[in-house]
Amino acid sequence: MIALLFALLTATMALNYFNLTKAGNVLFFATLALCVYWLKFHATTQLTIQL
Repeated sequence: MIALLFALLTATMALNYFNLTKAGNVLFFATLALCVYWLKFHATTQLTIQL
């Protein structure tokens, strides 16, 4: 999931580099929403080790 988030942020930077700022902004805010989802539902759960 972290790799996906970094890839999306890299794509956002690439879109802004090529002057596609509207698409870059949309992708950036979608990535922020995914970051909040990941933080809320995955990073805050307790670690369970199944033996």
